[in-house]
Amino acid sequence: MMRQIIRMQMRKYLLLLVAPLLVACASQSGTDRYYLLSSMMQQTADRSAQAPVVGVGPVTIPSHLDRSTIVTRSSANRLEVNAGHRWAEPLDENINRVLMDNLDRTGRASRLETFPWTSRDGVVWQIVLDIDRFERQADGNVVLVARWKLVHFEDGAIVQSAKYNKISKPADATIESTVVAMSTLLSDMTGEIASHIP
Repeated sequence: MMRQIIRMQMRKYLLLLVAPLLVACASQSGTDRYYLLSSMMQQTADRSAQAPVVGVGPVTIPSHLDRSTIVTRSSANRLEVNAGHRWAEPLDENINRVLMDNLDRTGRASRLETFPWTSRDGVVWQIVLDIDRFERQADGNVVLVARWKLVHFEDGAIVQSAKYNKISKPADATIESTVVAMSTLLSDMTGEIASHIP
């Protein structure tokens, strides 16, 4: 009987010792990390007084990327949702904002407007962007596959359209390096688009 009481007391003390460690581990594993794409483009030119007003958008992304958690690929047909690694804002909004920031640094626009705008905003050229793929692949590289159009806003004529398809190798396998590689690709694509703005 005495042994049973001692065992019960020891279990109680052991539980009191282990409980804080379990709580600490649970709190650490439940900590979310938040990420943002950023402009990687250097200021390439001063803004010309004759530069047109450029409207950016709409920007569309695949529904499998339209989530708060960062998605990567483990194979051609399988996605990994990286629990604990989240976008700090909706991905399409982040892409749109970074695209505008990159364009601003090229000096190819006197002013930038975000879709939707009104006729009073004076938009001359509209950039429409449809993203097909934008994630880390099973081989560790990040890919950006997108179709973009440069539209003369007044008459709706498409003056230039192209498919962008490039990869970037992250510095390491971390999600942060993946996001940096994604930002690099977005800046490279912006430069390609900007070169076609009259």
